[in-house]
Amino acid sequence: MDKPGQNQNRRHNSSRPNNGRSFVSRGARPFPQATGNQANRIIGVKGLKNMGGRIQEEYLNAIRNWQSEVKLYLEMRDEPVVGALLDAIKLPLLAASFDVEEHPAGTDQDKAAAEWLWENMNHMVGQTWNSHTEDALEELDFGFALGEIVLDKRTDGRLWLKNVDPRGQETLSSWVYDPIEKDKLVEFIQVDPNYNGIYHIPISKCLHFKYRGRKGNPQGHSVLRALYRPYKFARNLEDLEGIGVERDVGGMPIAKLGEGTYSTQDKEDLKAAMKGLRQDEEAYLILPEGIEVSPYSSGQKAYDVNQIIDRWHKITLMRFFAQFIILGMGEVGTQSLVKGSQDFFALALEAVQRSILETWNLQLVPYLFRFNQWPGISGYPTIVWEKPGKPDLGGLMDIFDTGVRTGVITPTDADEDHIRSITDLPDLPDDARGLPRTPEQPAFPGILGLEKKVDDLGIQAKAAAKAGEKK
Repeated sequence: MDKPGQNQNRRHNSSRPNNGRSFVSRGARPFPQATGNQANRIIGVKGLKNMGGRIQEEYLNAIRNWQSEVKLYLEMRDEPVVGALLDAIKLPLLAASFDVEEHPAGTDQDKAAAEWLWENMNHMVGQTWNSHTEDALEELDFGFALGEIVLDKRTDGRLWLKNVDPRGQETLSSWVYDPIEKDKLVEFIQVDPNYNGIYHIPISKCLHFKYRGRKGNPQGHSVLRALYRPYKFARNLEDLEGIGVERDVGGMPIAKLGEGTYSTQDKEDLKAAMKGLRQDEEAYLILPEGIEVSPYSSGQKAYDVNQIIDRWHKITLMRFFAQFIILGMGEVGTQSLVKGSQDFFALALEAVQRSILETWNLQLVPYLFRFNQWPGISGYPTIVWEKPGKPDLGGLMDIFDTGVRTGVITPTDADEDHIRSITDLPDLPDDARGLPRTPEQPAFPGILGLEKKVDDLGIQAKAAAKAGEKK
C-alpha cells in the first residue's frame, strides 16, 4: 500500500503536454513501428494449410482428399433439388446479356479497343462466350473453375482470343507456389485422366475463377459444401422411405416354426427366403410342412418420413435464398414471403456476377492487351454484364410516373428508349425524338394520343353492349 503523500494520483493528466513521448506502463515494451525498409516487404503469411501443393483446409475426414470431395460434388449435382438450386442460380445469369464499355476518356482509340474486345468475345473458335460463362459458373459447384487462355494470330496481325479451354476440377493434382513469395500461386498441375500425363499450366496463362475462398485458397469454397449434411440426410431417408413403402405393401414377413427339429441349415435357408421375399410379379415361397408365414404391419408410423425429407430439401434451397422455388407447392407461403426471398436471391446473383466480372476484367482483358498494343488508349475497356432477371415493370413505371409528376425526374428520349427496351416495345419513332416534354403532355411524346384511343375504345365497347341489350 502506498504511504500517505506518495503516488496519490497515478492517472495521466491530459492537460499536461507529453512532448511527443508515449506513456507505457512500467516493464512493458513500447509498440513496434514499421521501418522504411519493411513498408514494401511481406513479413507474415496467409496461413493456408498447404502440404506439398495439396490444400488441407477441409476438416471432415470423409472429403479431406480433393478427389473424394470433387466426386461428392459431381454426385450431388445430379440430385433433383440440388440440381434445381444450381439451375436457379445459373440460368438467369446465362440469360443476361453482355456488353463492353470503353474507357471513360472516350477517345477514338478507346472506342476502337472496346470494339476489338467485343469482337474477340463474339468470334471465338469452337466456343461461344455463353459456353465459356457456363464453364466459369462451375466455381459454384466446385469452389473454383480454371480455363486456359489460347490465342490465335489472324490476318490483321493481332493475337485474337481463340478460346478459353476449361480444365476439369477433377484433374487437379496439386498447386505450385512461388518459393520466395510463399503465398503467390504460380502453377496448376493437372493429371490427364486418359493417359496419366502430367501438365504444368502457368496460372498467368489461365482465368482462375474462385468462389469465396478463405486465406487465398485457390480451390475456393463450393456452394455444395454447406449442403453435405442436408444432402446425406435426405438421401438416406429417401432410401429408408423406399424400403418402408415396400414393407408396407406386403408387410414384414413373420415365420412360425411348427413342432419338430430344424437344422441350422434349414433355418438359414428360411432366413434367406424371407429376406428375398418381395411383392412383385415373380413372388412365391415354398415352405416345408409345419411352417407358417404371415405378414406383420407395424401400424401407424411414429414419424412422417416425407415431412422430414421435405424439411431437408427446404434447408438445401435456403443455401442460396432459393426457398421461393417450393413456396406455393404446399398449403403455405405468401406473396410477400416470395418477394422477400427473391430480393435476397437477386442480391446473391449480383455478387456472383461481380466475382466473375472481376476475373475477366483483371485477368483476361490485361492479358489480351499485353499481346496486342494499342497506342494512345487511355485505359482498358471493361466487360459488363446485365443484371439477371426481369425488372418489376409495374414498380418501375410507378416510380417514374411519380418522379415526373413531382418534378424530381425530367423525362428524356434516353429514358423512353430504356423503358421500351426492357418492356420489348418498338423503338421510339425518329419523328418523335427531340419533342418538348412538358408537364401538360404525357411524359413520352412517342405515345401521344394513347389516352384518346383508350377513351374511344371504351365508347365503342359501351355502344356494342347497348346494342346487344336491345337485341
